[in-house]
Amino acid sequence: MTDRSAPLATRARLAAVIAAAGLFFAADASAQRRQPPPAPPTAVQQADEQQNRIEELEAQLRDATAQNEDLQHQLMDAQREITRLHGMVGELAGVNQSLQAGQTAPADPNAAPPPTDSGPSGAPLAGGNQRSDNNDSTLTDAQTRTTGSLGTLSVSDAPSGPPPADPAQVYADARSLLVGGKYADAEIAFQQYLQQFPDSQNAPDARFWLAYTLLARNNYQDAASNFVDYLQHNRTAARAPEAQVRLGMALAGLGQTQQACAAFADVTRRYPNATRAVRDLATRESNAARCAT
Repeated sequence: MTDRSAPLATRARLAAVIAAAGLFFAADASAQRRQPPPAPPTAVQQADEQQNRIEELEAQLRDATAQNEDLQHQLMDAQREITRLHGMVGELAGVNQSLQAGQTAPADPNAAPPPTDSGPSGAPLAGGNQRSDNNDSTLTDAQTRTTGSLGTLSVSDAPSGPPPADPAQVYADARSLLVGGKYADAEIAFQQYLQQFPDSQNAPDARFWLAYTLLARNNYQDAASNFVDYLQHNRTAARAPEAQVRLGMALAGLGQTQQACAAFADVTRRYPNATRAVRDLATRESNAARCAT
């Protein structure tokens, strides 16, 4: 009887252990289900989160402000360039009206007359089978037929080359290109004029207009150099006040704002009798360059 009761007791103890373990796990799961919700963030944590958000928004605002300032600078530069180009277009219209009367240069009395069909004495030039009396003994009939009219001209009568260029006509042609808005062609024409006729009467004006075409094409470095050259040799010329303003515009285009503002300020000091149009141009360009008043 003792042998039979031992396994029963062992099985009873094992069942009790299993039941106890089940109760333990059930109690643990129930405890987990009954855990309280997480505590809300403290005031310090909320303040930190708000501060971080504020700093993030401030950084975004700084970036947006910097981008806005860059766009404003670009817009102002574009507006300044548009204003400058519009002003130059209007000025060219005035130049066209003021110079229209001088577009046709006077004829050069020393220029060679146009070729005609007559010889030096006014008689028709020989041609075909006609032969000169001086050449009858030396030219055969075949030579005479192939020689034509040139066979009757002496060496002194033959043309020696094209007639020399007329400075007034060359200047008028260059000015016509400028008035027509062909700045690149006008630039080349004025350069050639100054090379061929550096001491001509129109050379100072040609230097001014060359610098003007360079400025119109945004070649600020060469424009400034030519305006300086013009002012050095034509300080009291009629176009000197305008050249002073244009020099400032070229310097502003090069980013030399301080020198440009000084050039604008010197207009009224050096040229108190400058025209109203030139003074207005200086004021407009000075404001565009943000010069101190």
